[in-house]
Amino acid sequence: MSRLIADAETLVSDLPSTLAALEAGEVSYAHARLVVVHAGSLPIEARAGFEHAVLPQAREKNPARFDDAARHLREVHHPESITRRAVLAREERAVWLDAERDGMATLHHHLSAVDALAIHDVIDQAARAARSDAEPRTQAQLRSDILADRILGRADGLAGFVPSVIVTVPAVVLAGCESDPTDSLPSIPADPPAELHGYGPIDPGTARRIAAAAPTFLRVLTHPATGDVIETAGRYRIPTALREVLVVADEHCRFPGCGRRAARCELDHTVDWAHGGRSTASNLAHLCTSHHHLKHEGGWQVARPPDTGPASRTLEWRSPLGATYRTTPPARASCNDPPPF
Repeated sequence: MSRLIADAETLVSDLPSTLAALEAGEVSYAHARLVVVHAGSLPIEARAGFEHAVLPQAREKNPARFDDAARHLREVHHPESITRRAVLAREERAVWLDAERDGMATLHHHLSAVDALAIHDVIDQAARAARSDAEPRTQAQLRSDILADRILGRADGLAGFVPSVIVTVPAVVLAGCESDPTDSLPSIPADPPAELHGYGPIDPGTARRIAAAAPTFLRVLTHPATGDVIETAGRYRIPTALREVLVVADEHCRFPGCGRRAARCELDHTVDWAHGGRSTASNLAHLCTSHHHLKHEGGWQVARPPDTGPASRTLEWRSPLGATYRTTPPARASCNDPPPF
């Protein structure tokens, strides 16, 4: 009840456009709640600009995809350096336990996004390797058991697996061009964030530490104005480099509402290879196994909308009943954007 009252106060006092959209039925309460959560972490003077930028996304996306977009837009509109905020946030790392019913409990580990994604990737790889026709446990159950066994020393369930962490880093970040996190001058612009695949914006210091330990680099060529991946010719067999580029570009399964990470999906030719489609960036998109089958066997149709440009990664889906949906990869915070203050 306290949370509902606090949400209502924030909507009335700080987010009137969101309240109006909710009353008009243009967005759901789940969308409005996410606007409140993200806006609540911004200074009061930055909330109006954030609300103006984020509401169009709320009208177009389901709550899960909208949460991703809102997280990126919050970063763009936050007037304080991400470096300074990251230093303070790391002080809050902790582990705590919540007792549940029927002999179960939930163990929470609040830690850096880089470490969290690396741990999840390792246990997910180990769980996939353990799957077999004779294995009755689900993927989620295997991840839970492998992590518990590893921590408690019952088995070396993670041996031989290396985490896969993908970071998109602006060149100015690698060059070390950022503000001093201890500088309190309000005129210093926010540092350009890097992008951690599967999470979102991270501070430049963390991005440089990851880059320093990287054994190799993948050069991604993008359009200078739009940032879209440049068209690349190819055969049916998709080059490894292009696969890695598209994992970063798509981030999730491209079916409406699906949140499975692109690294755990399959690349699909939007226009089938048998019908003249090519293995190029503009004709490839990630689909999870279920939605890949749904596209080919379930009556769904997908195409690149002609009004979005040849380099756009927007997809337009048509259901068997004729409803249409558009999906677009999460927007990236650009270091070329004007400062929000």
